[in-house]
Amino acid sequence: MRLLRPLMRSLAKFSLLGLLLLFLSCSIAPDVPVTKEALDETKIYERFVIEENPETIIYVLNKKGEMVVRAMYRNTPVYIKIFATSRGILWYVYPR
Repeated sequence: MRLLRPLMRSLAKFSLLGLLLLFLSCSIAPDVPVTKEALDETKIYERFVIEENPETIIYVLNKKGEMVVRAMYRNTPVYIKIFATSRGILWYVYPR
């Protein structure tokens, strides 16, 4: 019984930490809505050929806070992950 009680406390702390990390990793809508001007400032449409239109990207960013789009960069297919943050729009490129 002595060993069981500390083990149960450790498991409870670990599961609470796991739930907290899961909650924080979920995407949420940004505090300030994304505008077309903010998307244009990233010059993402000048650097890449993106299949999605800007209005769709703005809608999803305002709804979920992030989006993954298919794009082409110098005849190379890539994925672009776009985030709406409090500091503005961030994006990362991944190979397809």
